[in-house]
Amino acid sequence: MGNAIKRTLDTLQDHYNVLCLLLALFTLGIIGVGNALVVGVLGLVLCIQGLLLPSFRADGWFLLPLVFYNLFSMASSYVTFGNFIEGYASTQLIFPVLYLLLVALDGEELQFLRRSCVLLAGVVAAAGIGKFLLHAMRLNTGRLGGIIGGPNALGIFLVVSWFALRGCALDEAEHARIYTRLLRLEPLLLAALALTLSMGSFVAMAIGILALLLLQKWDSWKSVFRYTCRVIAKAVLGVGTGLLLYLAADRAEQRWLCVLITVYLVALMLGWEKLGLFLAAYPRMAAAISFSGVLVAGVAVLVRPSSIATFAERLAMMRNGLGYLGQNPLLGVGPYQWRRLNLYDADTYFNTYHIHNVLLHVGVELGLAAMLMLLVVIVRYYYKKTATPIQKAGFTAFVFHNLIDTGFFYLGLVAMAILTVGNPSKNCKSSNLLAKTLFAGMAVVFSYNIYYCLTNF
Repeated sequence: MGNAIKRTLDTLQDHYNVLCLLLALFTLGIIGVGNALVVGVLGLVLCIQGLLLPSFRADGWFLLPLVFYNLFSMASSYVTFGNFIEGYASTQLIFPVLYLLLVALDGEELQFLRRSCVLLAGVVAAAGIGKFLLHAMRLNTGRLGGIIGGPNALGIFLVVSWFALRGCALDEAEHARIYTRLLRLEPLLLAALALTLSMGSFVAMAIGILALLLLQKWDSWKSVFRYTCRVIAKAVLGVGTGLLLYLAADRAEQRWLCVLITVYLVALMLGWEKLGLFLAAYPRMAAAISFSGVLVAGVAVLVRPSSIATFAERLAMMRNGLGYLGQNPLLGVGPYQWRRLNLYDADTYFNTYHIHNVLLHVGVELGLAAMLMLLVVIVRYYYKKTATPIQKAGFTAFVFHNLIDTGFFYLGLVAMAILTVGNPSKNCKSSNLLAKTLFAGMAVVFSYNIYYCLTNF
């Protein structure tokens, strides 16, 4: 017994950095758009952990724009509110901390982290479906959300997690059994995604799959077609199961049918590996199932017909935001100020805090320099040759969704993207002094945030 406990403690000690990152992901996922006090405490703990680590090989073209983005955000907050707390930087400063801790991991730790992140996403999906079933028993259904954020935030969180799961296959060549078990979470993630009815997430997933097809090298068009059919067929089966669950609860109001569909979902998870082998052995069946995805998409649109009007409203929102883009090019109009300006302008009042285009919103509220920093991060990611096609596909889905929604302001979602589809380059020059200096500086900022929150709220 004593030896088993000692081995467990040794394992935890060996992977302490990974456990810190998982704790951060869990915490940030719970608090949604953020809490300055909670993020301050978490950030301080992570900075202390970072100061204790021996070496870093961070990509300066990725790290420094993140830091400068937060500096411009802090300056905009100070000009607007007279402090650094009432803005985005008090919580988003955690992003460069996560990246620095990520680049400190070795290959084995990185694999363990990504498997654990996918497993955590599976827990989120299972909890979400459980919550939906509980509401269905009370005949009180609706779009799934409230775990990571709203339905749209949860939707893209599950999409990023799905790409991360498929990316684990590349890491698990020597651990096929682990990946096989992890792969059983795929229909669970897809079913939970369906229950969010997030059309933007569905489109982002399709964009990500298209990016994957364009980025991978293929032997022939036939192999491209067969691979696409297998991927879409699995997506159709998983998403279709979730839609059936939603229709049974919300439209038919048949609670007993929800139980049967849930049992089917569990059976689908258990037989997911065999299903994959079946689709590979019978490509015509995979093609037939994938083509039925048109029907599944049609059902999703019919279930939520307001999605078309919502998209038109977002375009109008972006047009409104463009009118404020050049008012203060350096620091923007200030955090949370677009909503106030929109209330008094002659345009439609959209009753939301963020323009549903993150780059545009950052340009309006934080200034063109902050927007440029985010653009540098995006361009740098695609420039890096070390990122795998599946990682770039997941990142593409994440970026596209942020061009039509507000996922960047949900801390858990961005943390999941950094830890799973992010790719720390190991061929970068050592940047120990820079990393330690940044950790020390950010620890001071987080300490100030904690003090400010405890003495002013």
